Amino acid sequence: MNNVVLIGFMGTGKTTVGRILAEKLGRPFVDLDEVIVRQAGRSVPEIFAADGERGFRARERDALKRALAADGQVLAVGGGAPMAADNWRLLRDRNSVVALVASPGTLRQRLRDGAGRPMLEDGVEAALATLLPLRMVRYEQADLVVPIDAMAPASVAMRIKDAAPDDGPHRISIAIPNAEHEITLGYRLAHYVAPSLRRAGVRGAVVVVTDEGAGLNHAPVLEAALVQAGFKPRRYVLPRGEQAKSVEPLTRLYEFLAAEGVDRQGALVALGGGAVGDVAGFAAATWLRGVPYVQVPTTLLAMVDSSIGGKTAINVAAGKNLVGAVHQPAAVITDLTYLETLPAGEFRSGWAEIIKTAIVGDAPLFDLLRAERAALMARDAQLFPDVVARTCAFKAQVVAQDPREAGRRAILNYGHTAGHALEAAAGYGRIMHGDAVAWGMTVAARLSLRLGLTNARTVAAQDQLLADYGLLGSAPEVSRARLLAALRHDKKAKAGEPRWVLLRELGRVEYGCQVPAADVDAVLDEVLPG
Repeated sequence: MNNVVLIGFMGTGKTTVGRILAEKLGRPFVDLDEVIVRQAGRSVPEIFAADGERGFRARERDALKRALAADGQVLAVGGGAPMAADNWRLLRDRNSVVALVASPGTLRQRLRDGAGRPMLEDGVEAALATLLPLRMVRYEQADLVVPIDAMAPASVAMRIKDAAPDDGPHRISIAIPNAEHEITLGYRLAHYVAPSLRRAGVRGAVVVVTDEGAGLNHAPVLEAALVQAGFKPRRYVLPRGEQAKSVEPLTRLYEFLAAEGVDRQGALVALGGGAVGDVAGFAAATWLRGVPYVQVPTTLLAMVDSSIGGKTAINVAAGKNLVGAVHQPAAVITDLTYLETLPAGEFRSGWAEIIKTAIVGDAPLFDLLRAERAALMARDAQLFPDVVARTCAFKAQVVAQDPREAGRRAILNYGHTAGHALEAAAGYGRIMHGDAVAWGMTVAARLSLRLGLTNARTVAAQDQLLADYGLLGSAPEVSRARLLAALRHDKKAKAGEPRWVLLRELGRVEYGCQVPAADVDAVLDEVLPG
């Protein structure tokens, strides 16, 4: 469940709103200043007088740690509590942070002479002129920012209740120099997109790029949240699936961006599966030589794979994803609510990437997937989000180490060499990406076995887990000549020879491997005889 934390300047009504919100949510309410006073046996002004601000902040930090050790509360903290970096990390760890903000005029009226508030000892006007702007920088980074001017406390509480998720989100940092950003993963996260745009400095036009499928069904809710935050979103609808990943739809998107006046203070929001993310991301990378974008994936596959890492691309006749750029998103908002209406085939594709992650670098995850298959397939409320977050965190770590795919990031292409070739040979959209990657992993594992890099038991364990999650049904039938041609055009190929990621053991692979053509032919005969 985690906590809902209210932050904001003095006079924004955190305590009053917090009590009402706690009653509406059926949760206990905690006022951090009241906790500090009770523990110290002195009032806040008395603590400031005796110990100074530094002494008060030390007490505040300790009280915050103890308060956040509990779960399922509504917590109101003092206006300065979020300013310390350590406190901010604590507040955001699996909690929903809500900022109550007000205009200087409203605050002036509410604070009046500042009696009983040590931070107003220089007067209300001085605080509004100097302290408020400094703190607003932090408040605007909250998950939800609620202007309270002209709103009754009960209305503010209802707004928070309607917008805040029931459970605090997972937050996964991707520490890329000059492009650090975060994955926020949980349920009911539509209101988390606007703060991500604000943090990226977006003040201009926002275009929601979606498709004719699932993304279109979710666009109205997201757009309403953006409007509520002060944006005026415009919607652009791409063709469904791989049809979107070509020059013509991309060109039409550019024309739409021009017509809507998207400048360098504008942004794109990619709402959809991997194809939407690829096209919107590539448009963002190239429009005006780069504008911000936020990834909002709606499929399990996009959540655990394509939305992470900044790789964007379109397809051409010669192969998949051959025209593209690496352009990191400002944020990834992974709302698991979208999966409630995801078709079974799309869900199956996501499992392929989760299993791939376990194979290339997380053997304990492989064991968990095997032991908890029934619960995970039923989307257990605790286990399923944790597995998705664990998969995302692994990719985030690899991407942060190698953002330009100059080395270790290549391990993430396990199964993709043959998988992408299958998609290209069959015609884009005819084979689902997850199914293609599963067959690609089967090819890679048998090449590994043939070359003596792994053993038959490991290959069998991989195949069994893929089958347990609904993969490896009927082998796709494709032209061998087209398949080999696509392999030669693989992005990692050198001098027309593909470079393979091969299996050593569960949790360990090797990348950049050359494989004799005769061995490739033999394994393709075995796995994909068509």
